[in-house]
Amino acid sequence: MKKKRGKGIAMTFFSFGFVVLFVAGVYLYTQNQIDPTVAYEFAREIPVNTQIERSDLKPVNIPSSAVNESMALDIDEIVGKYNNARVFPGQYVHRSNLVEGEEVDPFESIDLSKLRKVTIPANYVDALGGDIQRGDRVDLIYVGSENKDGKAFSYSRTVMNNVLVYATNTDDGFRYVNRAQNIKGQVYEGGEDINASTETGGLGSVTLAVTLEQAEELSSRIQTGEIQIVGRFDDSEDYDTPGYINGDYEQIFSGAGNAETN
Repeated sequence: MKKKRGKGIAMTFFSFGFVVLFVAGVYLYTQNQIDPTVAYEFAREIPVNTQIERSDLKPVNIPSSAVNESMALDIDEIVGKYNNARVFPGQYVHRSNLVEGEEVDPFESIDLSKLRKVTIPANYVDALGGDIQRGDRVDLIYVGSENKDGKAFSYSRTVMNNVLVYATNTDDGFRYVNRAQNIKGQVYEGGEDINASTETGGLGSVTLAVTLEQAEELSSRIQTGEIQIVGRFDDSEDYDTPGYINGDYEQIFSGAGNAETN
């Protein structure tokens, strides 16, 4: 009888201990779910492509259960970044909305009402060794030639500055992938880098965002010569040049004119 009573008491203590542990576990789990976590909201409406400052943010306490992995919880990872979409007061800061300055898409924030898209032929040699992509700014040089009265010469002249690249395409019409910074066949940790070896097609054309007048000029010039794309540095400034002429020449006219009159 004593043994049975001892077993009964032991089982009672075991059951009681299990209940206590269970209740404690539930309590800790619940507390962990409702314990506040500091997240960040935007404190004002911010246009796209704006560099975020501390004054643009508002810290808020939310239950841990409301936090998801896409939220940006470290203020040092937010301040200084740019938002790639228009944001509003009370909207949580998500990592997907934050980009570095060089990743900003200018077409999200500029006035496109007076701009048009025009495509010009391009290849690796004409377009900076293929190191060109949407959002880049370039200068355009026209290269033409003349042969008149036994005198032949070629000439080049900068015709447009600071032109935005809207898109790049392969020679068979697909989106061109800039691989200029990759090393073909290089093996990285975890295996071969796909971007380094995948054949995406050569660069075939570049689409530019220009005014209608510039589109008219480019459409005419590519019929009589070639357009050379010239890359710019971040600190590049516009300035006038006289152009360059090679060969026998007297003079050449280049400028705006009405093609349908004398």
